[in-house]
Amino acid sequence: MLPRRRGHCALPTDRPEGRGARSSRVSLVAGLVAVAVVIGIPIAQAGDSVWQPSNWTGPLAGAPVPGEGLPPAAVPGYPVALPPSYDIGAEYEGQAQCDPTVKPGTQRLADLIKGTYGADQTVWIPRACDIGGQSEHKEGRALDWMTSVRNAQQRANAETFLNWLLGPDQVGTPYGNAIRLGVMYIAWNDRIWRGYDINRGWSELKGCFSKPEQGNDTVCHRNHIHISLTWDGATATSSFWDGSPIDAPFCKGESSSATTGDITPTGEMVAIAPFNALNTRIGVGDQGRCRLLQDRYSGDSNRIYVKVTGVGGVPATGVTGVAINVSSLGSNSASRVRVWSPGQKASQTVVNTIMNGDTSGTATLPVSSDGTIVFATTSGATDLSVDVVGYYTKSKGGAGWSVEPPANNAPAVPAPNVPVGPVDFFPVGSIVSYESTTDGSLQPGEERTVSLAGVPADATSALIFITSKDATSRGSVRIGRTDKTASAKFRFPRARMHKAVMLVPVSGGSVNLAASKNPAVNLRVEVLGYGTGATPSRAIAVSPKLIFAGRFEAGETKTYKVAKQWGLPGVKRLKAVLLRVQTKKSPTDGTVTVYASGGQPPATRSAPVVANTRYAALVLAPVGADGQIAVTSSVKAAANATIVGYVR
Repeated sequence: MLPRRRGHCALPTDRPEGRGARSSRVSLVAGLVAVAVVIGIPIAQAGDSVWQPSNWTGPLAGAPVPGEGLPPAAVPGYPVALPPSYDIGAEYEGQAQCDPTVKPGTQRLADLIKGTYGADQTVWIPRACDIGGQSEHKEGRALDWMTSVRNAQQRANAETFLNWLLGPDQVGTPYGNAIRLGVMYIAWNDRIWRGYDINRGWSELKGCFSKPEQGNDTVCHRNHIHISLTWDGATATSSFWDGSPIDAPFCKGESSSATTGDITPTGEMVAIAPFNALNTRIGVGDQGRCRLLQDRYSGDSNRIYVKVTGVGGVPATGVTGVAINVSSLGSNSASRVRVWSPGQKASQTVVNTIMNGDTSGTATLPVSSDGTIVFATTSGATDLSVDVVGYYTKSKGGAGWSVEPPANNAPAVPAPNVPVGPVDFFPVGSIVSYESTTDGSLQPGEERTVSLAGVPADATSALIFITSKDATSRGSVRIGRTDKTASAKFRFPRARMHKAVMLVPVSGGSVNLAASKNPAVNLRVEVLGYGTGATPSRAIAVSPKLIFAGRFEAGETKTYKVAKQWGLPGVKRLKAVLLRVQTKKSPTDGTVTVYASGGQPPATRSAPVVANTRYAALVLAPVGADGQIAVTSSVKAAANATIVGYVR
């Protein structure tokens, strides 16, 4: 076998033509088939020089310029019975990332070659990211089979294989096996064949017709066959391998002249029953059944646009942004699904996909002048499902949920996830419902059902304070209904403690915790309040504002007006306030309790007082009929409270 020369790779030398080119893949007749073994001509001895340069180009369902007098060679077999229908034709999907891990379809093709022509065959697949230019080797979906046109037996093997790959398949369809395997292009013997432009046939590769010297055998692919697979072919799930064709078409790339102001969704957040604005797998959306495809080359675009205003309970006007849940279904590549609004300068990654699997994520973003948002994927193709679960309106409401922590590292409050359906909120003090340290950390991919203390069976959502620690790597946990119909995502970093306030969907007074696939993590879930479907309510953020600070004697109660203060609504529309309560300077342990003025203090604790320690806690406090809250301390202590949000 010839040694491998690193840094060379067959690449298309021009941009691919439109998608219509692939429709001709079965139009060429079987008369174009090349015959590899010529009858009646003496067989050359292995090792003899059997190659002569030529300038032939054209369409041919087989190896170009077949050699004469070659020894016999084996023909590959089929792992399964093939169906009558075929996989979708190839598109040009050039290298868009560097992930040299060998992909399953590439490995199975290499195994097929070795199983047919001998285990001693040399087949290279991955290539390091810092070697050479663009190459599908760097994505683990290209192979180099080291076989030479200058060796009779090796050339016989190569041409017999190419005749099988490109010639009529077992039912007589030209190029049928290449289509089923997802062959994107082939380089061999001075020429390149493009699966995404079959009618073009074999054409000259890199000016090799004028480079017959043996020193050019690597760059001209005379000492090896290069095969790049499409991402569908790389999955090893096409009809050649499992008898089930990948036949979903690719979505047509779209464009828009809409604009988006330099805004961040703020103000009043309205929860709605989720509606499915796009599901390419079942044909929900303007294009029907299709898959989101990566850009084919620089300057090309396969982005798709989704209408999110004026549909599914979202008003046509007065909307500053939407909250969405996005699922990537059966992606054929590890990739990043990006989302933005037309006219925005930057996008955000909403889903990190995996090959042959489903993943999901959430995003909040402004909407454009025509009420659309845009999706694109960085690599391969994927089905996409988009649910709109809430929207923001142009009302008074503050600047979002993110707040700066105080000096003692009390938690910041990130953007809330939107609950399902209309809700009415009921504070429950602060109840620790779950700590994973009692039954072991949540393991990678594990799911647990957690009963939320103080949350009744008819609740549809809960406001929780969640803390992660000791995570073995960064990751996420999905928190939602036990029937998995709705959820929110909590992301956490590696090792260090992370805290967040989240509005999560619940069912039967419980939630399902589903860990991502990488880290183990310990979680603590504290319930601040819950919502039912009785009357519509909304959770709204405000810029942090100090509402009281002072010293309390043991048993002392003070009241503070909050209605129509600091931009909050009046008492008729104000149900509860979300406070960050800090206690300090107490010689003994105790509790600072916040509750509705004129009511009774809850039995559960609100904000702990820890002796000789500065301590901060989040409290959801109901507002009394007089628009005030009452604050009581069980011990002598100093306390202050900052409002970070409210429920109306």
